[in-house]
Amino acid sequence: MKNDPKTNWQINYIGRKNNSSVDKTSSIESKIIPQIGINFYSINCGKLDRRWIPNTIKGLPQTANSIFEALFLIKKIKPNIIVSFGGYVSVPIIIGAFIKKIPSLTHEQTLTNSLTTKINSFFVNKVALSFDNKIQKEKLPKNKIVITGNLLRQEIFNPKKSKIGDSLEKINSNIIFITAGNQGSHTINLLIKKILTNLKNYYIIHQTGKIDFSSFKKLEKSNSNYHVFDYLEANDIGHIFNKAEIIISRSGANTSQEIVALNKKSILIPLKVSQQNEQLLNAFWVKEKNPKQTEIIEEKDLNEEKLLSSINKLSLVKIDKKNIKNENNLRLLNLIHEII
Repeated sequence: MKNDPKTNWQINYIGRKNNSSVDKTSSIESKIIPQIGINFYSINCGKLDRRWIPNTIKGLPQTANSIFEALFLIKKIKPNIIVSFGGYVSVPIIIGAFIKKIPSLTHEQTLTNSLTTKINSFFVNKVALSFDNKIQKEKLPKNKIVITGNLLRQEIFNPKKSKIGDSLEKINSNIIFITAGNQGSHTINLLIKKILTNLKNYYIIHQTGKIDFSSFKKLEKSNSNYHVFDYLEANDIGHIFNKAEIIISRSGANTSQEIVALNKKSILIPLKVSQQNEQLLNAFWVKEKNPKQTEIIEEKDLNEEKLLSSINKLSLVKIDKKNIKNENNLRLLNLIHEII
């Protein structure tokens, strides 16, 4: 950010060029960030992998070299502040900020502390947390912690006009929205395929991810109530979230908080290999907030019968159509201004 940071924001994004060291497919951020007018940079950074130590050892030379890459980018960009949202690529950037004495903060979006957050906490000015979690706070520097909550996509509150939004207005059936994030879930996709004929009374919107998209696109021809996408823009998701009767999803931090914010019925299928079981904890948090309208199915229990039973159960649940107000959460932005 240059000039007056309170009125003139110039955002630069540093992320992954590829999905991983193994998968050389271009990452989602490398495609989307430039499209919205933000400068995108990438660095070659090794990942600290707690599940498979050889991966960490293999990536140590890259990790060390990435600090020099980070220092080069910092010199080029000349930021007023550096903000991290937890990705492993942020570690060398935050260390570079510490070396260059540039203010920085890291924001942990989940109910558990990632290894990235733990490392970054030693170098940043502040650690922003989405949840006031006692166990989580005990493992971080107390003098740096600020509870800010999470930033939610404004599109879920105020979706703009779009083709998908217009088409949804013409649908009379209850809508089920199935998503597992940008990458999709092959496990969930296959299960939906098996039960699709049992969902004739619903209109199904299914975000499959790129890998399964072509094979599932063929199902549209024989199922008029089924519409499939590989990827959805934020504004389209805003329309779908608002119109959906039931959301079937993984339980990432953002999705979980958006479900609660919009008071939606949901079937949550936590990713079993998520760090520190964070997705299961997120699902329990949604269940605590919306007990009657939330079903949790762990992957070990996931099958056709269980999923159909959960859908039928939620279809009978009546919920209060409370007014959803767009209350901007500015605490994180205010913290950024304070640090600057």
